Amino acid sequence: MLQWLNNKYPEFWKKYTSSFKEKSDRYVVLSIESTGLNTSKDAILAFSAVSILNDKITIKDALEIYVSHTKSEVEINQNEFLLVSKVAKKTESEAIELLINFIGNATIIGHRVYQDIELLNTSLAKLDCGKLKNEALDIEIMFNKVKDTIDKKYALEEMCTYFSVPVNDRISVADDTFSIAILFLKLKTILKIK
Repeated sequence: MLQWLNNKYPEFWKKYTSSFKEKSDRYVVLSIESTGLNTSKDAILAFSAVSILNDKITIKDALEIYVSHTKSEVEINQNEFLLVSKVAKKTESEAIELLINFIGNATIIGHRVYQDIELLNTSLAKLDCGKLKNEALDIEIMFNKVKDTIDKKYALEEMCTYFSVPVNDRISVADDTFSIAILFLKLKTILKIK
């Protein structure tokens, strides 16, 4: 019976779930651009991820992918550029597979990361996969601990300003990813996370 259950999953998902036999010391910083936060109707437009290993951002171990959608699949508003631009795009299933292969068993880091994980879990369900198994750390929660506040919402720019992290024009989803990575390393040091 268990063999049948295991065979129904795509190969990339089987590889992903088997990676949790060992604990990883790698972090993956993740940022997602979507049409909104409603997982039942909104779509992922782009995502970016970068690895952190031994307290160093590994730029050569990074990923930035734009997802193709038809205009009828998503409501056109502020994200029209991503829909009509000539930036190379992947289908949603190709993009999710690439991302899951990249993340592996790493701890996921993000700004309001649980919203990103919920969006990814919705996409994974469309591919007949389970939910993400990774541990996750949210820089906003970490920042709340540093500021000794509880559940206060902090914009990425506000946290960057506090730590004197240069705030760029945020032209791409990768810009947010690198800002989150720098903030995470600063917060990790202050909070003495190993």
